[in-house]
Amino acid sequence: MNLVCEHRLDLKGSRQQLVARVYAPELPETETSWRCLIEIDAPFNIERFVYGETSLQSLVLAISTMSAYLYGSDSYKSGRLGSFGHFGGYLGIPAPGAFLDVAPFPF
Repeated sequence: MNLVCEHRLDLKGSRQQLVARVYAPELPETETSWRCLIEIDAPFNIERFVYGETSLQSLVLAISTMSAYLYGSDSYKSGRLGSFGHFGGYLGIPAPGAFLDVAPFPF
């Protein structure tokens, strides 16, 4: 799998950064839908495929899903997850529209 993008986030009280990754869309030989792998490091420990009917759709849905995990997390809601040294606000990626009440800059 080829890495498309990687985003580093800060965890309040920790020197270690959390890394979120999105991998390139792929069309497995045994499936009819495209998929993208997303990974989010500890404390989330998420690794899952996000599917779409086209490669572009799977990529957009993967980024949106990753964003939903981050903005919907207890770490974000409690102000412990941040980006660029700022906590509880913009994480450097757009938030899904469902999170308009808690996160800035929607998709």
